[in-house]
Amino acid sequence: MTDLTAAVAKAKETMQRENPSTTPGKTTAERTRIPLSVPQRKLEVPDIPGYHTRWFRGTPQRLAQAERAGFVFVTPDEIQLNNVSLGGDARKDGNTDLGDRVSVVEGSEIDGGGQAVRMYLMKQKLEHYQEDAELSQKRNDSIADALTAAYRQGSVGGAAPGERPEDQAARYVDKARSKVPDLFRRKVK
Repeated sequence: MTDLTAAVAKAKETMQRENPSTTPGKTTAERTRIPLSVPQRKLEVPDIPGYHTRWFRGTPQRLAQAERAGFVFVTPDEIQLNNVSLGGDARKDGNTDLGDRVSVVEGSEIDGGGQAVRMYLMKQKLEHYQEDAELSQKRNDSIADALTAAYRQGSVGGAAPGERPEDQAARYVDKARSKVPDLFRRKVK
């Protein structure tokens, strides 16, 4: 077994030596370099462990709604934004907020005071986000079930004028041609 472990150790050493990303002496700038041909998203942010992040329009109503849902503001020391300013220093963060929140100018409209609307980055505990997603999925499933009830019962289409329930129950439905549309099928993870 010692020959095998020695061979494995030698192979790992060779791979480390020949891997260009682990070449000694590479600067941090070279390792984090982003090529020009790669699109850079303005609002893309790295994950914060244990949290779900989301951008909110900076209107007072929307921010209050987010806080009631359990979201809190992300601070600049928690995250680094992409810097997409044309004349700015590329080494600096893309955050344009002057306070202790992470925000950027939305750019599509102005508020009542003539100021540009801002987008604020907020975070929510992952447990709360998953609970909310389950509630939303249950609601969507109940709507899909209501829309596809006729398909599942075998009575596709509504009642014709003057048609009785017994007539509708006696309709012939070809199960091979009248299946639940894919649009209403439950999504599986």
